[in-house]
Amino acid sequence: MQTPARKGLAVADRSSHLRLWLTAGLGLALDLAAKSLGWTLLGGLPPPDGTGREIVLIPGWLRLVASLNPGIVFGFNFSQMLGVGPVAGRVLTVVLTLATSALIFYVFAASQPGQKWMHAWCGLILAGALGNLYDRMMYERVRDFIQITAHAEVGGLVLQWPYVFNLADIYLVVGVVAVALVYLSGRGPQHAETRPPHAKDARHERP
Repeated sequence: MQTPARKGLAVADRSSHLRLWLTAGLGLALDLAAKSLGWTLLGGLPPPDGTGREIVLIPGWLRLVASLNPGIVFGFNFSQMLGVGPVAGRVLTVVLTLATSALIFYVFAASQPGQKWMHAWCGLILAGALGNLYDRMMYERVRDFIQITAHAEVGGLVLQWPYVFNLADIYLVVGVVAVALVYLSGRGPQHAETRPPHAKDARHERP
């Protein structure tokens, strides 16, 4: 039975849940499949001398290269930032991942059934968080394999994206930016219309 507080929210709407979990499930499956395929093609992690295999997809722009990342996303590493050991760093990373997932579910739960794109963005973030969490639980690190090799030179300074990443990283960045833009535009869950469709607008009521 729906409580008055939950009635009219996405958390109590089946279609909203379907959008959230379908996006999260498909995104997670695609991320894990891409990691498995990428590492199979690359033959696993390269040896310390850096002679491991790489696959050039677009010359001068994009290549595949195997890398194990102990951090969160795009090389962000708790162990190095806080000066703690690798075990403590992994624990903190897992805790942060679970906290982020809980926060994103709260954002979804507080949204309205009509905010379909919000549900998709939340599902995308969950897919990214769970995809990298799976790697940490199974391999103690995250499997990265995509590297942008394109670069530009500005005033003698070479600009190039320094990190190897995966699909889960893309999900997280795109999803977080999209949700942030929704809130900044004033269309976040707390600003959504909650009145029933038949409610009268007080501005048009006669005295």
